[in-house]
Amino acid sequence: MSEDELHAYVDGQLDGNRRLAVERWLADDSEAARRVEDYRAQAMLLHEMFDSVLREPPGDTVQDLTDRLKGRIARNDNHPAWHARPLVRFAAAVMLVVAGAAGGWMGRGADQQAAAPIAQQRQTLATFAQEATQAHRFYTSDERFQVELGADNQDELNGWLSKRMGRDVFGPDLGRVGYRLIGGRSLPTDMGAGAQYMYANDANKRITLFVGAPQSGNQSNFSFTQNGDVATFYWVEGPLAYALAGRLSKEELLEIAKAVFQDVKAGPPRREPPPEQPQQQQPQQQQDQPAGVQPVSDTQKPKDS
Repeated sequence: MSEDELHAYVDGQLDGNRRLAVERWLADDSEAARRVEDYRAQAMLLHEMFDSVLREPPGDTVQDLTDRLKGRIARNDNHPAWHARPLVRFAAAVMLVVAGAAGGWMGRGADQQAAAPIAQQRQTLATFAQEATQAHRFYTSDERFQVELGADNQDELNGWLSKRMGRDVFGPDLGRVGYRLIGGRSLPTDMGAGAQYMYANDANKRITLFVGAPQSGNQSNFSFTQNGDVATFYWVEGPLAYALAGRLSKEELLEIAKAVFQDVKAGPPRREPPPEQPQQQQPQQQQDQPAGVQPVSDTQKPKDS
């Protein structure tokens, strides 16, 4: 098995038969399996470090270059030769590629942004599912960093993630399908701030639920994607998008996704407020005793003068 194939497996670029062959090989080669986990962690770290840079708007220099290429600067039509030089043309092409990656803005005007096509909305959800898959790979590979806040106090966890996202979110109860909530963390997504809830079963197999805020108009139908050994179902319910990821078969993950969907549809569980504790009456001070003065104990003898 070549290193190129290992990288292709991590990136989800192998077909089904070859992917299964790689997985069988990894099951017998612990060293290769360790390298694959390192590749996954490295890819996730790169996304965490640079995805925010890719979403930055273009600077004035890049915008000026774009305007020149489009002939929007006065008198540009009278000087067509400057951009015909090979070196300048090459530099301009590089700048445009960088600009397009940095902002995702080329070819989109205000009218296009105001009426985003359905295909673009679906692409946004597909990107969200990819982010969920990458986050699952990274944070389930090392138990030391799997969650930021544990599930010991679920109200605190839900409140903290809701505050980070700016809308109410909660971790569904998946006990009926054999999974308990471990905790969660806040993560950036292409849609903005997101949340990840992590669950585990008795065999310590983990699944994660990724929550984000989609664009308006996205469809709520279940969609499925397979990336390497990680399967992901994703959908939209109300104002939130969900992506459930795990190293499970499609059929197993679908049953869990249905449980998540039903719990989300029902809304967060109502928790009864703790019963009020009866107030204890304060003992009255002894009569004829000035306030703030400690009375002499009956068992304490006065000192000899």
